[in-house]
Amino acid sequence: MAQDINKIELGPCIVEYGEGAEKVSFETTIGGVVLTSETTYRDQKTDQTGETIVGKRITGRNVSVTIPFGEYELSIIPKIMVGASVVTNADKSKVQINTGVGLNLVDTAKKAVIKPIARLTDKDYWVTIPLAYSETDLSYTYNNENERITNITLRSTPDENGIVLILGDETITQA
Repeated sequence: MAQDINKIELGPCIVEYGEGAEKVSFETTIGGVVLTSETTYRDQKTDQTGETIVGKRITGRNVSVTIPFGEYELSIIPKIMVGASVVTNADKSKVQINTGVGLNLVDTAKKAVIKPIARLTDKDYWVTIPLAYSETDLSYTYNNENERITNITLRSTPDENGIVLILGDETITQA
């Protein structure tokens, strides 16, 4: 089989989370965006075959994308962190973060799209999570050696068709 070096993809991406006025674009990342698909399985065994596996079933599939967001922009935090809110007074604002205990993250799920910088306009190279909820953690180091990073993990939840991940142009339909 001959190598096709044109199929080797590298480089950074942007991630868009949500749609319309609530859409957040993560265009500055430090450390690389990572997409992960994890499938869980259950081995099936019978008494008659002992420890020999006679069947293996999928028990679930989870997708996540981790985004080490490098821009320090307070107005974005409430859009990506459940339990955060903006308080505005005249020309100043602050973000308040409450405990969030008991809040259901799945209720906040939105579409997420990963677009490689080298293929920003080519939907064939995009990755879409139809419904993703955000797990956001702050890691702000105040020194000369590190940037302040907002660590975001977007996790999939199935859409109405059970889809958790689309590789390529999501608008393609069965002919």
